[in-house]
Amino acid sequence: MRQVIAIVAGALLLAACASGDKKRPVPPAPEVPEAGNLPAQDLADGECALFLWTQGAPRRFIYFSKAGSQTAETMLTETQQTMALVRQGGTLFGQFMTEMDYTTIEGETMSLRITPGEMVEGGQKISTGRIKLLNDGGWETVIPVAGLRACQPDAE
Repeated sequence: MRQVIAIVAGALLLAACASGDKKRPVPPAPEVPEAGNLPAQDLADGECALFLWTQGAPRRFIYFSKAGSQTAETMLTETQQTMALVRQGGTLFGQFMTEMDYTTIEGETMSLRITPGEMVEGGQKISTGRIKLLNDGGWETVIPVAGLRACQPDAE
């Protein structure tokens, strides 16, 4: 009798699992576009900026933001895009924070996390960092970056 009850209970449990709610299929991962290169950037006397390149070969200049600006120029695909700063956090280094979040007009989000490195004449190296992109399907793309926080000296 116990065996019959166990078999019936098992069959009912198996039937409940098989007829349960079907989960929505996960959308496929987006193709990761190849980053382009931003054009050369000029700084006025006394102005500072953050310059970031991809860490993979070939290195590509993909991020630029002037100190005090509420925007950043990016080239995360083959198209240059201006992103609006929506949040800053972390630690202050120079005129920048180690955590910055951006958004585009289309609502795409980008987060930047950087680790400042050694000081150099006129600035500071960015030893490591990552740009994380989140698309509307929920997929994240992570781009390792390195770079420099640099200032143009005042004219004498």
